[in-house]
Amino acid sequence: MSAPLLDVRDLRTQFVTEEGLVRAVDGVSFPVDEGEIVGLVGESGCGKSVTNLSILGLLPQPQGRIAGGSIRFEDRELVGLSERELRKIRGNAIAMIFQDPMTSLNPYLRVEEQLAEVGQLHLGLSRPQAVARAVDLLDRVGIPDAVERIKSYPHEFSGGMRQRAMIAMALLCDPELLIADEPTTALDVTIQAQILELLKELRDERGMAIILVTHDLGVVAGMCDRVMVMYAGRIVEEASTVDLYATPTHPYTKALLESVPRLDERGHARLRSIEGLPPRLDRGPFDACTFAPRCGLVRDACLAGEPALQAFAEGRRRRCVLAPEEVV
Repeated sequence: MSAPLLDVRDLRTQFVTEEGLVRAVDGVSFPVDEGEIVGLVGESGCGKSVTNLSILGLLPQPQGRIAGGSIRFEDRELVGLSERELRKIRGNAIAMIFQDPMTSLNPYLRVEEQLAEVGQLHLGLSRPQAVARAVDLLDRVGIPDAVERIKSYPHEFSGGMRQRAMIAMALLCDPELLIADEPTTALDVTIQAQILELLKELRDERGMAIILVTHDLGVVAGMCDRVMVMYAGRIVEEASTVDLYATPTHPYTKALLESVPRLDERGHARLRSIEGLPPRLDRGPFDACTFAPRCGLVRDACLAGEPALQAFAEGRRRRCVLAPEEVV
């Protein structure tokens, strides 16, 4: 088997704060293959975005640090690279669509300035060449009259158009891996569907891999080949999308799916909510199952030590002391 495009192993990312050490990512491991769309799901604060910022070397300084682990991209180790070396990879080989396009685009600069800068810095294009490439990509992502609209300021774009501009910016250098962090947040369902369909089309055309970070399990079902469920900085379950939705084998995954409305069920059953709150990542527990305080299936063994993330079927891993059939 060929090596994965991206291979993250035992990644540990921490933040030093006045209240203590925050273990934002605590031993995360996963591969991403060429052309694969991988979903990263979980509640807010579980470590999804920090995982991706760690990959790109964009942790806030001096508080953030990678305390351990390996991030290999195209068989090259990214952990420990200098800022200059990382800049050659960011945008060129790995690009990111950030969560809020209005705060990611500079309100003082026209869209033309911001997109052309990427082509000039990363590809060495002249200003006219960079603008022409930016116009072509804006047209490709569905912005009408791109030649004129590129001269607009971000506030003159709708939310959907700003998100499309961010996608165009991310694709300017033909990246091999695209990280999409909540790319449809705050968009209406029609625009959301258009953005997601666009990402799938671009994956099929360019063969690039995508890491999709989202809270929306419906988006994951329609987009991803494989899903990783995160909780308290750790992956608690990983499976193909079909297997995960058919037979979730971790209590947290099952609870997440039960909190989503089902159109194929009759009646007026109440949606299940997950009681309690996720643990504070500066306090733990770190020596037991972190989901135990909220789990309805908790056992003494759950509190005796941290369960390991283990494979139990082809392409499936889980972090739980219960047998899969006890959860399903």
